[in-house]
Amino acid sequence: MKRSYNILPFIKQVLQAEIHQLMRSAVLPVLMSIFFVAAAIALLYGRSVSVSQRATLDSLQADYRQQYTKLYEQLEADTSTPKGKTDRIAATYPAVVDFRLHRSVYHQPGIFSLLSIGMSDIARYYYPISVKGGYVPVEEKVNNPEQLLSGNFDVAFLFIYLLPLIAICLSYNLLSQEKEQGTLSLLLVQHGSITPILLIRLLVRFLILVAGILVISIAGILIAPAGNNSSWRELPAWLGVCSAYIAFWMSLIWFILSWNATAAVNLISMLATWLLLLIVIPAGCRFMANQSYTDQTAGNASLQREIAWETWELPQKQLLDSFYTAYPQYRNQQAYDTGATSSRRAMAYYELVARRMQRVIDIQAAAQRENMQAVKASFYYNPAVYAQALLNSIARTDAGDYDRFREQADVFRSKWKHFFYQLHFNDQLFTVATYKALPDYSPVYNINGPAQWQRGFIYLLLLGAGWLTAGIIVLKFKNLK
Repeated sequence: MKRSYNILPFIKQVLQAEIHQLMRSAVLPVLMSIFFVAAAIALLYGRSVSVSQRATLDSLQADYRQQYTKLYEQLEADTSTPKGKTDRIAATYPAVVDFRLHRSVYHQPGIFSLLSIGMSDIARYYYPISVKGGYVPVEEKVNNPEQLLSGNFDVAFLFIYLLPLIAICLSYNLLSQEKEQGTLSLLLVQHGSITPILLIRLLVRFLILVAGILVISIAGILIAPAGNNSSWRELPAWLGVCSAYIAFWMSLIWFILSWNATAAVNLISMLATWLLLLIVIPAGCRFMANQSYTDQTAGNASLQREIAWETWELPQKQLLDSFYTAYPQYRNQQAYDTGATSSRRAMAYYELVARRMQRVIDIQAAAQRENMQAVKASFYYNPAVYAQALLNSIARTDAGDYDRFREQADVFRSKWKHFFYQLHFNDQLFTVATYKALPDYSPVYNINGPAQWQRGFIYLLLLGAGWLTAGIIVLKFKNLK
């Protein structure tokens, strides 16, 4: 009890002195002013991207509802007039309904998407869905995933790149300042150890930076456009990862300070560490990823045209046999009826083109997955990119989120396609019941995300704890403990 009574006044004294010194210095106000101005710009940029995407998705959904209502009402059209007959046909024929509805699936923006843009301004966040249409690399250039983990001037970029520089500027002379002012020896005589004093002073700086993160994050949530997935459960994960990342940097700064070098040497060492972790190592990983990546976009576009032409030339029976081999449930007594009102041949053609092209895409996707696994393996010696990837994942803008979205779109397109196959191959028309039974799409996020965020948070904390322990050992070795 006596020990804690003595420690508390000591901590209070150091805190008061440190806060007083920071408030008197012009360094902290200048650095934080720069940070908040840059954060305001990043928030506005992120919001512009988010608002644009939200407007596009709202337009797609409104268009679908409008077309659905129009076709549904045309079921009751007056067939005694030419226009009524045309409207009735358009509302009942599956091929016309599939063409006019303009169904699209979309990746729901998260509430943190304007804070960490990630791939959202590059990747496709919606896909048109129809029996004929598909989503293949022709529609989107596939980019190196490592290169897409960063690159936007958003809030996450500021947290990853700018906050460590602010921490360095606020902390590089903590120990050397005491030595140069002649107070280091006095502190050692009075307290017997410099470690608790340095830890408290670094803690003050850490808390200031975390407070800045909290203010900017809350501001980003408040200005998020209406319609984004507004769940607050990601906020603890976001703040946790940001805080663990800054704690990791404060531990690195602590380790460099523990060598008791001059302020100039400390500053150079810390900036060199910043360059190594944020520029050199990520650039090396990016180079290795680029070595194994080949852009297949142009080749796929050409190959798809060739496949479409070759498939079109197939004999009608061979084309239908190929379809029924894959989907025997649609073979019936009218299996080879391709009269003027039948769409069997067209459906079989679209399906065979898609399956032939998908074989090529699957091979490329497997290579892309291996490339992505190599990128993820580099996270453990690439903490800055790891933290960026975690923030992207919390914002639902990571490369993996869009990969899962494509998988969801594939599943829904298959469901949509078979719904119409049931009509086409059984010569059925749309009715009121058929309209109400149309497949609906609900976007789903990665359920494994929280576990990934927790692992990343723990890893960054353990990394920081390692450097903190190393700094204590160095201080003890130099008799400054």
